[in-house]
Amino acid sequence: MTSADLGRDFDEIAAVYDETREPLDPETTQGLARFLLEHGGRSVLEVGVGTGRIAGPLAHHGLSVVGVDPSRGMLSRAAAKGVARLVQGTAYRLPFVDRAFDAVLFVHVLHMLEDPGSALREAGRVGRGGILALMDRDPADVRGDLPPRPAPRELVRQVLADVGYPDMIRPGPRTKEREILRKFPPAESRLLSDHEVTEPLVRHLDPLEKRAYRHVLKVPREELARAVGLARAKIGSQVVTYRRSEAVVWWPAFPKA
Repeated sequence: MTSADLGRDFDEIAAVYDETREPLDPETTQGLARFLLEHGGRSVLEVGVGTGRIAGPLAHHGLSVVGVDPSRGMLSRAAAKGVARLVQGTAYRLPFVDRAFDAVLFVHVLHMLEDPGSALREAGRVGRGGILALMDRDPADVRGDLPPRPAPRELVRQVLADVGYPDMIRPGPRTKEREILRKFPPAESRLLSDHEVTEPLVRHLDPLEKRAYRHVLKVPREELARAVGLARAKIGSQVVTYRRSEAVVWWPAFPKA
C-alpha cells in the first residue's frame, strides 16, 4: 500500500479512530517520556502522529514534539486536541532537514509500513540522537505469538471466515514487529507496562463494526454489519484473558542503504 493509499484510508477512519483504540496506559506514557529524556530526546519528531494520542501527553511531560502524518483527517483531529506543530508528510520522505531533531519516534506505526527499513533510514537522517519505536510487546519475550486461549483475533477471524469474509482479520502487529526487530536489532529495549486484561470477546468486534480498520473499508456496510452480527451471536458471552504490554526500543543510529 502506498503512502497516498494509507493517507486516504486513515482520512476515512479518523472520525472513529480514538473511540476504537485502547488509550495508552499512563505508565507507558510516563515511561516513554522518561526514556526519551534519558537519551537526550527533548525535541522529538513523531512519525505517524495520527490524532495526537501520544504527542499531546509527551508535550505535557516537557518535550517539544512535532508530528507528521500522511492523513489530513488524522492531523485535523490532533490539531483539535491542541497539538500545535503538525506537518503533512510520509515516513519515506520526511519534510525536514538533516539532523533536525534530537530523536524520531514511531508509535505502533512500523508494522503498517511496506518498507520499514526505508522509514527507519529516513528517520535516521533527520534525527541526531537516534530512533525510538513503541511496540505492542516485550522484545525480550521469546514466546512469540502464543497468547492465552481463546485468542481474540483468531476466534473472530474464524467466525468472520465462516460467514464469507476470510481476510478481514490480518496477522497482528506483534507478528510484524517481531520480524522488524529480528531484521533490525535495536541497541536497547525497555518494557514500559505489562498488565493482564480480562474482557468480553465481543469487544474485539466493535472496531470492525465501526469500520475502524483499513482492510474492512471495501466491504459494503450492510454486509459488514451482517457479518459482525453473526459473529456476535456465535461468540456470545465468551470472556478472554490476555496480557497487554507496551515496550520501547532504541536505535542510536541507523545505517544508510
